[in-house]
Amino acid sequence: MSNIPVLGPPIDATHHDVQSNHLGEEEREPAINNEDVNLQQPEPRSQLSPNQSTPTLEITANDNATLTTTGSQRRQSDQSKDTTVDERDGDGERDSESTVSVPEDAKTGSSGNAKRLDSSSSNEEDERNHGDSQRQDVAEDGDDGDEWSYGSQLKADQKLLESRGLAAHHSLALAYDHLSVRGQGGADDVTYAPTVGGIIAPWTNRRYKKKAARLAKARVEAEEKGGSDDAGAGESGRGEDMRWKEGDPIPKKGEEGLRKGERYLLKDFNGLVKPGEMMLVVGRPGSGCTTFLKALAGLHNGYAGIDGTIYYGDMSGDKSLRPYKADVIFNSEEDIHDPNLLVGRTLDFALRMNTPSPHARLPEEDGGQPMSSKMYQDKTKGELLKIFGLEHTHDTKVGDQYVRGVSGGEKKRVSIAEVLTTKASVQLWDNATRGLDADTALKFNKVIRTLTDIERNTSVVSLYQAGNGIYNLFDKVTVIAEGRVIYYGPREEARKYFEDLGFVHPDGGNTADFLTSVTATNERVIKEGHKGKAPTSPAEFSKIYEKSDIAKKMRQELDEHLKNDQKSQETRDTQDALQKEKHRLAPKKRSEKVDYFTQVRAALIRDYQMRWGDQWTLWARQATTLIQALLVGSLFYSVSDTTGGLFLRGGAIFLTLLYPSLISLSETTAAFSGRAVLAKHKAFSLYRPSAVLVAQTIGDLPIFLGQLIIFTLIIYFMVGLKVDPGLYFTFLLFTYITTLCTTAFFRFIGYSFGTFNNASKVSGLMFSILVTYAGYIIYTPSMKPWFSWIRWIDPVYYSFEALMSNELAGEQLQCIQPQLVPYGQNYMGTPAGCAIAGAQPGSTTLDGQAWLNTALYMYKSHVWRNFGIVVALWLFFLGLAMITIERLPAAGSNKAILLYKRGGGGKFIRASNQNGNAPRDEEQGNSEMQTNEKPGKKGDKDTPEGVAAENTTFTWKNLTYKVHNHGKDLTLLDDVFGYCKAGTLTALMGSSGAGKTTLMDVLAARKTEGEIHGEVLMNGQPLPVSFQRTTGYCEQVDVHLPQATVREALEFSALLRQPRSLSDKEKLAYVDVIIDLLELHDIEDAMIGTPGAGLGVEQRKRLTIGVELVSKPSLLFLDEPTSGLDGQSSFLIVSFLRKLAAAGQAVLCTIHQPSASLFAQFDLLLLLKAGGKMVYFGEVDNLSDYFSKHDIEIPKEVNPAERMIDIVSGDLSKGKDWAKIWSESEECKARMKDLEDLKKDTSGKREHSEEDDKYEYASTTGTQLKLVTKRASIQLWRDTEYVTNKVALHIGSALFNGFSFWMIGNKYADLQNRIFTIFQFIFVAPGVIAQTQPKFIANRDIFEAREKKAKLYSWQAFCFGEIVAEIPYLLVCALLYFAPWYPVVGFSFKPSVAGPVYLQMTLYEFLYTGIGQFVAAYAPNAVFAALVNPLLIGVLVSFCGVLVPYPQITAFWRYWIYYLNPFNYLIGGLVSRIMWDVEVQCAEQEFGLFDPPSGQTCSAYMQDFLSQNPGYIDNPDSTSQCRYCPYSKGNEYLQSLNLGDKVDGWRDIAITALFVLSSYGFVFLLLKLRSKASKKAS
Repeated sequence: MSNIPVLGPPIDATHHDVQSNHLGEEEREPAINNEDVNLQQPEPRSQLSPNQSTPTLEITANDNATLTTTGSQRRQSDQSKDTTVDERDGDGERDSESTVSVPEDAKTGSSGNAKRLDSSSSNEEDERNHGDSQRQDVAEDGDDGDEWSYGSQLKADQKLLESRGLAAHHSLALAYDHLSVRGQGGADDVTYAPTVGGIIAPWTNRRYKKKAARLAKARVEAEEKGGSDDAGAGESGRGEDMRWKEGDPIPKKGEEGLRKGERYLLKDFNGLVKPGEMMLVVGRPGSGCTTFLKALAGLHNGYAGIDGTIYYGDMSGDKSLRPYKADVIFNSEEDIHDPNLLVGRTLDFALRMNTPSPHARLPEEDGGQPMSSKMYQDKTKGELLKIFGLEHTHDTKVGDQYVRGVSGGEKKRVSIAEVLTTKASVQLWDNATRGLDADTALKFNKVIRTLTDIERNTSVVSLYQAGNGIYNLFDKVTVIAEGRVIYYGPREEARKYFEDLGFVHPDGGNTADFLTSVTATNERVIKEGHKGKAPTSPAEFSKIYEKSDIAKKMRQELDEHLKNDQKSQETRDTQDALQKEKHRLAPKKRSEKVDYFTQVRAALIRDYQMRWGDQWTLWARQATTLIQALLVGSLFYSVSDTTGGLFLRGGAIFLTLLYPSLISLSETTAAFSGRAVLAKHKAFSLYRPSAVLVAQTIGDLPIFLGQLIIFTLIIYFMVGLKVDPGLYFTFLLFTYITTLCTTAFFRFIGYSFGTFNNASKVSGLMFSILVTYAGYIIYTPSMKPWFSWIRWIDPVYYSFEALMSNELAGEQLQCIQPQLVPYGQNYMGTPAGCAIAGAQPGSTTLDGQAWLNTALYMYKSHVWRNFGIVVALWLFFLGLAMITIERLPAAGSNKAILLYKRGGGGKFIRASNQNGNAPRDEEQGNSEMQTNEKPGKKGDKDTPEGVAAENTTFTWKNLTYKVHNHGKDLTLLDDVFGYCKAGTLTALMGSSGAGKTTLMDVLAARKTEGEIHGEVLMNGQPLPVSFQRTTGYCEQVDVHLPQATVREALEFSALLRQPRSLSDKEKLAYVDVIIDLLELHDIEDAMIGTPGAGLGVEQRKRLTIGVELVSKPSLLFLDEPTSGLDGQSSFLIVSFLRKLAAAGQAVLCTIHQPSASLFAQFDLLLLLKAGGKMVYFGEVDNLSDYFSKHDIEIPKEVNPAERMIDIVSGDLSKGKDWAKIWSESEECKARMKDLEDLKKDTSGKREHSEEDDKYEYASTTGTQLKLVTKRASIQLWRDTEYVTNKVALHIGSALFNGFSFWMIGNKYADLQNRIFTIFQFIFVAPGVIAQTQPKFIANRDIFEAREKKAKLYSWQAFCFGEIVAEIPYLLVCALLYFAPWYPVVGFSFKPSVAGPVYLQMTLYEFLYTGIGQFVAAYAPNAVFAALVNPLLIGVLVSFCGVLVPYPQITAFWRYWIYYLNPFNYLIGGLVSRIMWDVEVQCAEQEFGLFDPPSGQTCSAYMQDFLSQNPGYIDNPDSTSQCRYCPYSKGNEYLQSLNLGDKVDGWRDIAITALFVLSSYGFVFLLLKLRSKASKKAS
């Protein structure tokens, strides 16, 4: 009997294996080992070996007997089976028990984690009894005795609740009546991916639509014919009633039924899961299991519609469920967490949101006061960590693919624990055991069983690879095929039902796999002599099921339940209990348990923990702010109190306000990074999404304050603004509130869009609008009426007005040249005037307030009014952001679709027309439909045709691998040896965290850190330089370029990795062989996409294997190729590896949960235990003999793959050190001798040409550059969103810039406007860079994760491809900015002016792209890059001579950074041409007015002055009120910009071109600095 394990606290901490570390994926070793005890025939105590591993505690048979006596007595009367008792190990890591057979004739019961392998239906009764008793065990576990167990803990908690007069548990039955889910489009519809070509020439789309329809038709026909026998696809159609056809009636609004263009994803599901019941849902990937669970959970957004009714108790419909939504929970198979949070803190946060109110909380003691929230949270967290063996990970980051954290299996357990914090009564688990080893998977299901039995939960679990131990825990089973129910009923009758239809349950097979295989014609076995035709298509199975007795019985059960009034009372009780759990201030109409204030508080704690976890970003913000402050302060150092300092004061204040706003632009990027977690928590009803936003805002307050105090102190006093405490604090206050306001604004933009590209397009444009209308770039009087209103909603404008007014009010500024006229030796003490707005005639001082009022229309009286307005704008933007974040969809409610390359699928159509049939794939993306088999046309041959395989022998010995962790050396591999021969399939196994992947990485030379010692040889020789590219390595994660098609990915790998000696034609011919072999025909033109929107899990896995196979590898490594797949797909992949081995390939493969039949496919086994220690290496067939030599039998009907892991690392190790036993065994010595012999035999044997081994890369540099650039170009051509956003940003910015500076005139102020419209063009860069960098980084991650390690191509080729692919778009973008902007601002169209300007604008496109790419080349992630950009662009903009004219730049910077700054030459090249020939005409208020000495005319008086200085006199013959204009021609103004010669413009254009080249040079340099070489054994 299987009895749920006692999940005990550590008994002796000293016995934990020290190897719990997270650099590999190590986990702890159990502390206690179990005894096999037989309760029916008590043995004398002396025969039991004492437990050697825990001297502190000896567990005896009698101790054990007392633990389960009651249960065993009750069961003894039931059955005459032997019973086993198991004892828990220390940290709840392993559980399982061994079986001691009693009388010869008695059946041996299946063990906990071993899968039962019955061979005929006569065992049906046995199986039923077994499952019942197994569940009984689970429920009764821990009733008696002192051992802690989860079950006894739950019961104790229930008693405590009852002592307070509270309900012990709350339950809801889950019933669904005629449930159907509708989706868009036909299952065979083909959607072509958009391309830039389709946007440029939209009329071509019609042709492609027709082709897509033909392809869809070909697929439908292929399927409806069902295939002739020769095609091997005996499959008749999905059934006419699954999709809408011409002539079908169209239902009215609100009615059920298909609309035009819709199809059923699920059709007519009926069923009931009562409280205390567990239902298993099985089906092939894509058959609709996930859709079914989502529909039951009420996540309906991603579908066209839901028909039928779902009842939760007696509540039906989303509206009545809304206040209780938190009690129905769906857990998806993806593990989505904040990577920078520690495991313990992840659970703390979930528990803070799920702690019941004091009225409904557990008391501390019987009938006592309720626990404090803290006590409740710690207790629950401790229990969850203990059950899932996560205690040692409490202080480890969760991590993701970029942040190092816990292992994959542990992350899955964190997800499970997080869901269990909700204590929901209806739990829907989608493939919850993906990535767990068999042992942990069983334990998870036992925990769910315990919860279901004791808490009366309703549990529905979908699983792909369920062993019999797991299968037997369930009450009911639903089998889905193609969206139809082919069986729903009691678990124990399922097997018999299908056997009665004529199918044979394979010996040693998993029943769950048997249930899903009946629809796969090339896998199922039909009983000999079976009369009548066995059903084939899902439609036939469904019809037979509907007529069966089981269906009628289940329908009757559902009808009785729906009529029964008892459920109404049960529902009321549950509703009352749930309302009681809500905190006092929590709204009763919403489903969250805690009130808004508590939500914000918990989110704030988590927000700080996340910031602290991501220290890179946290300190990068502080550092960039400090550097920027020092730069601005030194740039405007000690501004003079004269008219010359006016413009500079404005510049210093403008930059102070601009820079924090530029930093808050990165909020748009950040709004997308945490979105998946937010969506998941929203689906769990943990909190209102706006609480997170409010928490972030509160979290910003102190951080921004500290940041800005340092920022403003440095700038304020270095620039030398007015020394007055009141004015300084006003300065700080406005900078602070503006930063908060722009941050809220950019968050609002981030949360308003579904995709990052759209958000970045808008945020880039909005940023330039905020900057332009801040009152500095365009002075208020120059603003055009159609845009001037923008300043009223621009927070930067209000702050700028307030700070300028404070600074200049009451200042008397001395007038200096060039505004002062006349000046010089001859004019000392003579009459003079000041040529500046607001000056009094004849006066040489300027009143600051007068200048503000006249030149800027700004007023001192507005200061505090403006403060109020900025605060109001902040609250307004915050409110908008709260509304938009609330509207984000919950997790699991987005729909996905598989796209095809435009015009693709031609081969498929032709093939279909020729033979009237086409090969079908098992699953059409995520369209939730699939055909139930792979054509078996190659099934008859053992070796695949045309597959190249080299007879390679690979050996390794004395291999150790150490990494440095927290100041200590950790050994992850300890003296491992082994070999892999041509023609053999070698399995690498061990418990989760034993170091399997680590060994694989080390052997494949994929590690870049740590120390590796030992010898690794290929054919007896040291590894050649070509080793990495000639071995295939399929990693666990499938990393592919989303915009490529399946065929393109395969061809790319083949062309770059096959030997140079082959022609391209031969290489591509081999791709066809592999496509045939892996049956990728009908998806060869499908876009790979991203997980969830593109190929399905199993298709991606086949593609990953294909990409390695087309390279004709000498060796093939696979890391968990069957993770996340169902039993059939796993079997297909392993059988396929078997065929490869038969063709002479050497294959080494790690594998997690193999069934017995899968395990039998392997030749050799290398078994590891925690710490990377070897415990067995040899033939799979000899494994049982090896253990029986050491007194441990593996029973025939038990799956050896699971039992052996338990023996070496689990409860059956009998306290033995199996690593030591192995190293001293005969077998070990024999294997060592084999290894040495192999080395001698193969030494010097080279199968392939020595020539190829000399090269690190298989293809020439030219080929690499060509192919990588072609691929990068195709990626951009298909990434329409990226391209359209780039174009839209340019056109939008150009029009905005043009109309803001509409038809610039020839006034003195217009000289500045000419410069500023050009300066405005610079600001197209931040928006485009923010888009370019995430794409570059994503591509770089693909390159570093897989392509670099496999030596597909060099890093130089990667950089070259990324750079060259952008060129055509940059040329187009330059034109698209120039065309709408240049004519609108009214610049000259002379070729000598317009030509150079267009050339320089084109060069700028390249310049900023190069800058953005070199930042991305080195940045660890996109958010970090987004924080570096403001600093870099800020420096370039500040020192380019516009904000501070050349003569006024501080001497320290003037002589070096000014000349090193590319933007200086950029502006020079643009401005010089445009301004040189302009005739200046001053406006009325711009003239300097003064009276000449009496008797002199103005021209006579000024003659001497004008001969040496620029400018002109407007009224030369007048004798009073001379009107002087400081400039007469544009080239005079250019002198002040250090552009005195006409040729300077051309010089600057040439220098800009050099800077373009150097910025691209930096891309290469920084990527090279980032790359690490991989290590080999020394």
